[in-house]
Amino acid sequence: MSLSDFRHSVVFRMAAGYGVLLLLSVALIAAVFYVATAGFLRSNIDEQLRSRARHLVQEGQQHGPAALASDIHDLLTDNQDTDTEIYLLLDPHGRKIIGNLTAWPSAAVATDGMHQLEVDRLDRHSPSRLLTHHFADGSTLLVGRDMQDVRTLEHLIVVAFGIGGLLALLLAGGGALLLRSQLQRQLKAIHRTTTEVSAGRLDHRIAVGRSRDEFAIVARDVNDMLDEIERLMDNTRQVSNAIAHDLRTPLGRVRAALEQALRSPQRDTRLPRDAQYAIDEIDSLITVLDKLLQIAEAESGVRRGSFETLPLRGLLGDIAELYQPAAELRSITLQWTVEDDPCVLADRHLLAGVLANLLDNAFKYAGEGANVVTAAAVAGEWVRISVQDDGPGIPEVALSRATERFFRVDSSRHQRGNGLGLSIVAAVVALHRGRLRLENTSPGLRVTIELPAANLSKP
Repeated sequence: MSLSDFRHSVVFRMAAGYGVLLLLSVALIAAVFYVATAGFLRSNIDEQLRSRARHLVQEGQQHGPAALASDIHDLLTDNQDTDTEIYLLLDPHGRKIIGNLTAWPSAAVATDGMHQLEVDRLDRHSPSRLLTHHFADGSTLLVGRDMQDVRTLEHLIVVAFGIGGLLALLLAGGGALLLRSQLQRQLKAIHRTTTEVSAGRLDHRIAVGRSRDEFAIVARDVNDMLDEIERLMDNTRQVSNAIAHDLRTPLGRVRAALEQALRSPQRDTRLPRDAQYAIDEIDSLITVLDKLLQIAEAESGVRRGSFETLPLRGLLGDIAELYQPAAELRSITLQWTVEDDPCVLADRHLLAGVLANLLDNAFKYAGEGANVVTAAAVAGEWVRISVQDDGPGIPEVALSRATERFFRVDSSRHQRGNGLGLSIVAAVVALHRGRLRLENTSPGLRVTIELPAANLSKP
């Protein structure tokens, strides 16, 4: 992989970001630790120097230079802080009265205040912290501390931080490489699967195992998507085969009828009849194509924009009133019941088409003298709509395939139809995010649709 590829790699950027974040964290911790140790130590030393200087200045002002010199002598000979303490008392002419400095720069006594200077303490070069005070008579007091031990401590801290930073850098690099390898392993697995799928091998899936991390969630989602794609592709192949079969037969009949009419000696008398036959067959084909378009439109979801809060009492009443004459013509008892006031968020025309399809099937397959009941009721957060008849029902082995396109039970192939009614019902129910269930009631078939309930009080 080239440097340009690394720079444009999301994995590389994530790993590099992880490493930089770790280094910044270590640097921040080191800075806080340094301030909390060396910085606090220096602050504490300055406070001690000010406290000692105040005491000595008060002694000199109250009892004179002799008493101050005596106090300094006591401090230098008390065997406390002998390795670090610095005291110097100069007379008004700048001559040393008492102290443990053998040489010092003029800047040390030029002005009052705190100084960080190099001095000679007991004939040894000493980096020191000095506090200078000038008395009214011209004498000068220096109170200080040898900072060599502090510098040594700071050096050790810096060295430790340097070693720690190097280790952190190595750990960051190792962690970044580990992160990169883990991410690439997961992404390569997804890439291999998607490459295989794009090549037409739809049965390949991403290995997930027992992992529950984010990549496992993405892998499961991709696998679910591939399952759905494979199912849709299978449906497409089945539908294509069914369309080819169902269209070829009527088109062949139309062609044969027209050809015979043209070749017949009684062409003038046969042509109008066979032309009407051709028109009827073509109308049937157009009906099939219209139903296929309805299914495609429902599955695409484009009709969700026309959804509205729909009370079912009025809709079921209108459908029952529409089908009542057909029911009376076939001696079918049509009943409808609505409990409470069920409402759904739906497309009125699509839902009416679903109920019409179910009633058409019930009338067609239950036969004359049958009883058909349409009902709607609220069931918790769902609205349950059912259409039940007392006809022969559907064989149990065929029940799971009843919503497939062009599927027809062998016993019903002699009746007119194209096997698309329940496919349209299933597509519309899926569009409404509902559930469809078919069950034999012995006798008869009950088709149950469950749709999410809607609240009329909501705007």
